[in-house]
Amino acid sequence: MEGSYCIGIDIGGTYIKMGLFDAEGGRHAFRRAPSNAAGPPEALLEALVRACRDLMETARLQGGRVVAVGLGVAGKLDTAAGRVVFSPNLPNMAGFALAPRLHEALKMPVFMENDANVFGLGEAWVGQGRNIPNWIGVTLGTGVGGCLIADGALWLGDRLGFSGEIGHMIVDPHGPPCACGQTGCLEAHASGSALIRGMREALSAGETLPERITDALRTGSLTPEDVYGAADSGDPQARRLFQRMGWALGLALGNLFTFLGIESAIIGGGVSQAWDQFHPAMMETLRTVPKMLDPDGIRILRSGLGPLAPLYGAARLAWAGLDRF
Repeated sequence: MEGSYCIGIDIGGTYIKMGLFDAEGGRHAFRRAPSNAAGPPEALLEALVRACRDLMETARLQGGRVVAVGLGVAGKLDTAAGRVVFSPNLPNMAGFALAPRLHEALKMPVFMENDANVFGLGEAWVGQGRNIPNWIGVTLGTGVGGCLIADGALWLGDRLGFSGEIGHMIVDPHGPPCACGQTGCLEAHASGSALIRGMREALSAGETLPERITDALRTGSLTPEDVYGAADSGDPQARRLFQRMGWALGLALGNLFTFLGIESAIIGGGVSQAWDQFHPAMMETLRTVPKMLDPDGIRILRSGLGPLAPLYGAARLAWAGLDRF
């Protein structure tokens, strides 16, 4: 539709990121606003409505119009009803019918999907996955998310409100506890929260850590970026944590590759910026553990869209939804 745009929205615990996209994946505007995750659902809805109307005006000034909105939200969703069942980033949104309420305010179709799934849609549309029919997506952030692209389409399983949850595959039954209540999940080894917990445990065990890490732990301000900086400077404990991350990712991906009969993955999310620290251990595990795979055929790619991948994917969700609307 010439002159038509869709709005893609990535709702995080800290910021709402929004963009105006044409049908070919061209981005024509970008906005960012606080998500006020601790506030009531109505406040987030009002912020979304204001930002969407701003982008609608931008489209009008460019001689076009907005025809649909796509939302990416972390957590378990009832996508048919447009309702957030549970979101770790937005705990106050539990049970809130976000998509219908936004549709009511904007008078246009609104579609909603899990944030890791829209990461996959974005990479498949205009990112690293656009010429790969079958691949696994992994997002490394505070937690670990995942998706599966099969024959070029997002796999949704039996539409239970979740799919592709690679972060909650158990890679070590005797490993560290996970936020989900299990023990030894991939997320407990390969997430930002796992890095911070690992450094905290090292301090409690009497390990010698860099002074800046010790200070940050004592003030509760340690970030995954701090742990990466320590590893990059040669700290052995930080490096061991990233090696463990790489081992766990390699094991999880190797198992899935063997089960699915595919050999490609795309990794994104903020913690993937530490690629040089975990990639060698991940590839070593993939070369040695899954015996049915040809190591030379395995492709593990970094996100081509970086932190904006879910934004592109949310817009793609909207365009695809219009085709079925």
